[in-house]
Amino acid sequence: MIGYFLENPSVLAAFLSAVATGLAAWAAWKGPVAAARAAEDLRRSNDDLHERRRLKMWVFSTLMQERAYIASIDAVRALNLIDVVFRDASPVREAWANLFSAYATDSAVPRHVQDERLRQLLREMAVDLGIADSLRGDDLGRVYYPQAIEEEERLRQMERKVALGRLQNQLNPTANTVVEISTPTVWPPRPE
Repeated sequence: MIGYFLENPSVLAAFLSAVATGLAAWAAWKGPVAAARAAEDLRRSNDDLHERRRLKMWVFSTLMQERAYIASIDAVRALNLIDVVFRDASPVREAWANLFSAYATDSAVPRHVQDERLRQLLREMAVDLGIADSLRGDDLGRVYYPQAIEEEERLRQMERKVALGRLQNQLNPTANTVVEISTPTVWPPRPE
């Protein structure tokens, strides 16, 4: 068979042309499908990266906004998302673990140390987000918290404590018992 192709080069050329045409047709059919699949994979990867960055920025900006009173609902929600949102950022998660241990109720960590650990967490987040070069330590520590807002928060806390105490007394079974006075009563009463 090889000898036939060597004797008739035009047949060899026609055969190779047919093979090349078949491969070109196959590439014309598979190429766009592969390109579309690659484009979709790139788009999905880009969307995932964009969403992860958006969530990281949300957590960071929420904590920056709430750093004057970190016990706010939004701040607590943001703190509880750190391990998921920053799952690929070990320094951030380590800083969060240090802050979390400082906030433990049985911990005797002073307030200034808690504040420093919060600033360290914010610094690590800024590094992970790529914005640390434009932020200084003073920027992370500078907080505007007017006295009126502080007083309002203290008032809310006091109202909450009073309401909690009132509810606890209502729920306490010994608080609801009637004190009986042991006086001898004659029943039925004597006629007059």
